Amino acid sequence: MPDVNLSPGDVRVEKLAHRRDPTSGAIEPYVRMGAAGAWTNRSGTITAGGTAQVLAAANPARRGVFVQNHSGADLWLNDLGVAAAAQPSIRIPAGMTCEFPLGCVPVTALSIFGATTGQPFTAREW
Repeated sequence: MPDVNLSPGDVRVEKLAHRRDPTSGAIEPYVRMGAAGAWTNRSGTITAGGTAQVLAAANPARRGVFVQNHSGADLWLNDLGVAAAAQPSIRIPAGMTCEFPLGCVPVTALSIFGATTGQPFTAREW
C-alpha cells in the first residue's frame, strides 16, 4: 500500500475498506474514521467466556468506534442490547475488524461477547 499522511483520528485499514476521494476520484486504501481528535482505548480481553461484557457505555458525543478481533474465534458486538452469539449481534470473525460507517455510529452502550475467556480485541472510541 502507498504511504499517506495520517492525522490523529485516522486509521489505516488494510483489506477491509476503500473509499473514493471526492476531489480526485482516486480509490484510497485508507478510511478516514473521524475528525482529528483524542481516542479512548477500549481494548481488552473477554473476561468471562460465554458472558457478554460492556465494551463502552452509552456516549451521546461518540463520533466513531471500531473493534478488531485478535483471537482465533468469533467475537460478537451489539449496539442494541446485550451481545450474544446470534443476531442481532454483529459477528466479528477471527482477525477481522468491525467499524461503523460515518453517519451511522451508535451512541448507545456497546456490548461484546466471546465464547472463551481471554479472547483479545482492540477497540477505539472517539
